[in-house]
Amino acid sequence: MTDSHPEHAVAIVGLAGRFPGGGDVTAYWQRLLSGETAVRRTEGAAPASPAGTRRVLVAGAIDDVEFFDAEYFGIAPAEAAAMDPQHRLFLEEALHALEDAGWADTPGVRVGVFCGSGENRYAALADPDDPVARTYVEQWGNPASLPLRVSYHLGLRGPSVYVSTLCSTSLTAVHLARRSLLAGDCDLALAGAVSVQLPHEHGYVWRDGAVTSPTGVCRPFDASADGTVPGSGVGVVVLRRLDDALHDGDTVHAVIRGSALNNDGADRLSFAAPSVTGQRDVILAAAEDAGIDLGTVGLVEAHGTGTALGDPVELAALREARAAHKASGPLAVGAVKSSIGHLDTASGIAGLVKATLAVREGVLPATAHHTKLSPEIDLADSGIRINTETRPWPDSGQPRRAGVTALGMGGTNAHVIVEEPPPAPASNADGEPWIIPLSAHTSEAFRHLRGALARELERQPEFPVADVAATLQLGRRKHPWRRAWVAARTADLSTALAADPQPRALQERVVTVRPDLVPGAPSAELDARLPQLAEALGRAGAADEAGRRLWRLYGGLTALMDVGARPDALVGVGAGEYVACAVAGALPTDIALRAALLHTQAVGLAEAGQDLSRCESLLEEIDRLLEPVAYSALTIEVRSAQQGTVLPVGHEGTARHLAEMSRDAVMDPCAAQVPQGGLDLAEGLVSWTAWLGLLAGTWERGGDIDWTRLRTGSLGRRIPLPAYPFARQRHWWPNVSEPAAREEAAADAAAPLAREDVSIVLTAIWRDVLGVDDIQEDDDFFALGGHSIIAVQVLARLRETYGVRINLGDLLAAESFREMATLVEKELAAMHLYRQLSEDRAADGDTTWQSVEL
Repeated sequence: MTDSHPEHAVAIVGLAGRFPGGGDVTAYWQRLLSGETAVRRTEGAAPASPAGTRRVLVAGAIDDVEFFDAEYFGIAPAEAAAMDPQHRLFLEEALHALEDAGWADTPGVRVGVFCGSGENRYAALADPDDPVARTYVEQWGNPASLPLRVSYHLGLRGPSVYVSTLCSTSLTAVHLARRSLLAGDCDLALAGAVSVQLPHEHGYVWRDGAVTSPTGVCRPFDASADGTVPGSGVGVVVLRRLDDALHDGDTVHAVIRGSALNNDGADRLSFAAPSVTGQRDVILAAAEDAGIDLGTVGLVEAHGTGTALGDPVELAALREARAAHKASGPLAVGAVKSSIGHLDTASGIAGLVKATLAVREGVLPATAHHTKLSPEIDLADSGIRINTETRPWPDSGQPRRAGVTALGMGGTNAHVIVEEPPPAPASNADGEPWIIPLSAHTSEAFRHLRGALARELERQPEFPVADVAATLQLGRRKHPWRRAWVAARTADLSTALAADPQPRALQERVVTVRPDLVPGAPSAELDARLPQLAEALGRAGAADEAGRRLWRLYGGLTALMDVGARPDALVGVGAGEYVACAVAGALPTDIALRAALLHTQAVGLAEAGQDLSRCESLLEEIDRLLEPVAYSALTIEVRSAQQGTVLPVGHEGTARHLAEMSRDAVMDPCAAQVPQGGLDLAEGLVSWTAWLGLLAGTWERGGDIDWTRLRTGSLGRRIPLPAYPFARQRHWWPNVSEPAAREEAAADAAAPLAREDVSIVLTAIWRDVLGVDDIQEDDDFFALGGHSIIAVQVLARLRETYGVRINLGDLLAAESFREMATLVEKELAAMHLYRQLSEDRAADGDTTWQSVEL
């Protein structure tokens, strides 16, 4: 046994969840430290209880389970209303967990998903007579679709596995995710579970002999314990191999040293009864996997349901396991169910999050509602004590370690051993400028996120700006509403955020290429950081100052392209058009730059009032230079400031255009019109900070920058920053369309049979299957959350209404409402024409035409 981290150690790098009494992990931790319970009395009139039972009006509930940001995930409102709210909750918290880890944007990274959920009680609330509701429940009601949904909506390409071992589901998912990481199946893994008790506003039904408490209080290991209290919640952790996490500068919340999984088999009184042997063995197996002595574990977060049978068995198993290691030192035992209730499939992850925070912070949270040990539990001389008050973790000279147990009805036992994180490496000191990008799905969400980040930096001014930059650059998804700042100190960034800047919507990225604004004195730092500049100046050779300016422009444009900041269009000003066309691939660089220099000389002579014949000779030299060259099509749009013309992508007449542009410039040097609002390449060549400002501007307008290419050294660490502020709306049965609107749509759908007004029928269908009331002609079926399965429903409704068959591929190709309506009209016209021809032939006595179903 060793205290160093084993090769198979796995880091917990991300945490997220929603638990009773708290909106996130931070609130959850604060409530645990306070020792207060989040189980509360329910409000409102309770429904009648069956005979021989009574309703207990308490619940460990989470708020707003009916709300969800369907638009963020591209889910149609009707589909969102049909989704199990457990799946919606887990999907949002999966994203938050990846954000907490700094790995929400994961191109090229294999991210596995291992999760489970409780019983889908929500499906029972659907109207069985509503065909739309019935269809959605059949399609989306399967609990096993949960990890598949997460992988799809978050774009994750690792293993996607549904886990179900009842109450031990979430800790089993953590064990399997860890094993998958160590086997090399994925590079990053999400693990956790969700459980929502419905209807949670009415408490629960108690009957004699049940595991639930008749008093509505969960008292783990207590003499007054009389059962457990149901609760709702969701928890997700993000796992990485420890070596990888440390190498990449991840924040490590805790280290999973070992884990184990087994089943009690038949060694118990009944299928639902626990086994001392099975539970003891899973603890010993986890300790062996971790390579530790159980005497070094200072906390065990127990399953602790507060039941007369389960609690004594669990602590007897723990005592036997410690005895096998001859461990008799102090061991604190906690049970979070006393504070939040029994979260069913998510109970283990609630315990793991608690234990992770305990080893990270060095605090032992109190176990609520425990006053006197149950007489059925013998802990004499074992060193085991129930932790009843929040206190500092005693210093034992060993790393802080905690065991977490989850026990599933049916006998699947899971145990995980976590250890405090290794010391975080030193971060980059403030002083060097960084780009700080921030984006959101909507402008309102951006304002909330900006405000949250500003408050966080005010609360944590010691955060290095390099870490903030690295987290937002590499660890967050890119959205359409954006802003980016360049800051060298966290204080400067805080000031910029506090100014309440408004986000920019995505727009055209237009870069102006203007040689006369290129600084005469090069920036040594910029030249050293951008190898493209050094290479371009090397090709310039002994060129004069004008030539070197042109080559600097070329090197700057090349550098812009190399980091992914590809412009949508280049505005060429004077000789800058030659540079733009060279970078856009229309002509060889050397030829373009030589012609650009001749252009500069000719325009200079014209501006100085020199003899035009001298200018003409230079223009003729440009013609001779360009004439024999083989030209390629433009790959980037080029706009001429001199002539006001646009050369589109694919344009092949570049040489003729450039020659004409140079002649126009000589005749009228002041005619060039530089558009406002674009990005000026020359301004970005002043200094390294100015260059970063140029890149920030391209990113704000939709550029996809490869942030790793901006630094040759450390990129900063990934740190927890405020989570994305979802714009949640209510999605609940009945469907989101109001009854009046649905009746109006149904009435409208009957009328078109006489008027052939397809748009009214199609509007009613889209309203039903998408759950969107306001349908416009230009609306995109996919943008509103449509997909192939919903399209099948559209086809079925069209066939039911009109008797027409339409190919699914054709329907999907008609993406907008207008295109889909036109397709239906054409199919109806063809069907009617065929029928008319058939009737006319039949009237003439021609029986060769027979009616067929179309």
